Amino acid sequence: MLWLLFLVPLLVGLVVQRRLRSVFARYRAVANRAGVTGAQLARALLDAHGLGQVRVEQAPGFLSDHYDGSAQRLRLSDVVARERSVASLGIAAHEVSHAYQDAEGSRVYRARRAVGEPLSKLAPWSGFLFIGGFWLGIPILMVLSIAYVAGMVVFALVTLPVELGASRRALRLLRASGFTDAEETGEVEKVLHAAALTYVVGLLQQLGLLFALVLIAEATRRLMT
Repeated sequence: MLWLLFLVPLLVGLVVQRRLRSVFARYRAVANRAGVTGAQLARALLDAHGLGQVRVEQAPGFLSDHYDGSAQRLRLSDVVARERSVASLGIAAHEVSHAYQDAEGSRVYRARRAVGEPLSKLAPWSGFLFIGGFWLGIPILMVLSIAYVAGMVVFALVTLPVELGASRRALRLLRASGFTDAEETGEVEKVLHAAALTYVVGLLQQLGLLFALVLIAEATRRLMT
């Protein structure tokens, strides 16, 4: 059971990541008809929504694109920021949609930040909790480890509506702004759909880890009694 809880989500995650890379590579090779880069699209859509204060920057890494609300920065990976592909349009519009969510006070976006910020502060200590709890068998650290992973499950749950909502809005933005036609919008949708699956798998992985830790904790409790 433990191996299933660990390995099944891991294997599914690898398959989904491979599909995302394949779909992205396919539409990275397709030039968009508007002839704009991801960075140019992001700037145009941000300005159209009165978000001139949000800066567009390049971030290192592959598909490392993200919106940083606390810093008012929209960071695009090099291939998205600089290339004039259909894939770049989709990813850039998706991240712009997060900026819209932030500016409009989206409840699910705020909920994700409310859950994510405390977890990010605890993240540096997570290794200590796991080692102390499940390697050394210290009960209080075991409980804290499970609580931390439970928090990660909640974060993954609230992330789903945020990401799915951003993808739907990205498609509407591209259509309404005239940056894509019907055919390109369908291609962008395939890219965003492949990316959305990674968040579903992320939730499954966190759930698998949580259930595995609970089983280990229960087995440890029985051995100690």
